[in-house]
Amino acid sequence: MKVVNKYIAVEMLKSTAVAVLFLLSLVLVITFADELDDMGKGQYGLVEIFKYLALIAPRNFYELLPSAALLGALITLGGMANNYELTAMRAAGISRWQIIFSALRVGMILMVVSLLVSEGVAPVSEQAAQMLKFTAKNEQVALRTKYGFWTRDGDTYLNIREILNSAELKDVSIYEMTDMNELKYATHAKTASFIDNKWELSGVEQTTINDAGVKVALSDSAKLDSLLDPGLLDVIVVKPERLSIMGLASYINFLDNNGQDATHFIVAMTSKLIRPFVILVMLLIAIPMVLGVKRAGSTGTRILIGALIGIGFNLVDRLFGNIGVLYGLNPVIAASLPFFLALCISVFTIRRMG
Repeated sequence: MKVVNKYIAVEMLKSTAVAVLFLLSLVLVITFADELDDMGKGQYGLVEIFKYLALIAPRNFYELLPSAALLGALITLGGMANNYELTAMRAAGISRWQIIFSALRVGMILMVVSLLVSEGVAPVSEQAAQMLKFTAKNEQVALRTKYGFWTRDGDTYLNIREILNSAELKDVSIYEMTDMNELKYATHAKTASFIDNKWELSGVEQTTINDAGVKVALSDSAKLDSLLDPGLLDVIVVKPERLSIMGLASYINFLDNNGQDATHFIVAMTSKLIRPFVILVMLLIAIPMVLGVKRAGSTGTRILIGALIGIGFNLVDRLFGNIGVLYGLNPVIAASLPFFLALCISVFTIRRMG
């Protein structure tokens, strides 16, 4: 049985790798075509576009992995069925359930890969991608470091330690320089909110430096006509669906402590937690399509069916999440319902196989 397990695992991993590379290439080509519309804006050229595509590839990889696992299982097990390898295994005393568990072991490996990429690689590369695009298109000096986000506008330097969203900032420092590159004003605000086309600062401390000396002024609030375009922050801020689980948990806790609605982020976090298990569900869906048919189908037909199922599941999954946010449904139930429905249908179909 160990030989069979290894054989099925190797073949399924190879097929899944081919499928994910094909799907990833397709998505990146479509994204490349979209990015061509922005080419020439500022310093956003062809080289920057390819760098951007490379940086968003990890996020697309783990999003496509469940569909690729489905296609890999259909190609591998379907090919074995066509070549009567599965029949030979059954004749050798290997049960249908043993074949199923062999396929699910591969799913466990893919789950680990999905978690590593989605939590350790994708959030960082996604932030780097958005930063690259932002700085190139707007021709602004901008940098994200462990000390926060830095940007420059003329003789003014801005440091933001925490970006909550495009209209809410925390721990903001503004440094204004003279023509001789000498510090003139240093302003620090605990928070900054974009309200009525103005930035409202709270907990403001401004330090003035001139020949007469240093003067510090404190105020509870202040208003600025211009600080940073919120539209530009929309490019920098990573969407909830693309944050790590720890990042989402931290932000949900912040919203709860401040009495704000965290539904959208709870939906995103639930989807992130469930996403690796979707791989197993996709494999469970593929198994009856191969083991439950009496006549082997063509590889092209199986690939087409698998692609339609993968696309359909992703659409239904996003639809339920948005419906949950729109109609105030329980966010955990709204985000997990498509997964459990697919799980129940697949298990019921496998049990019907006998």
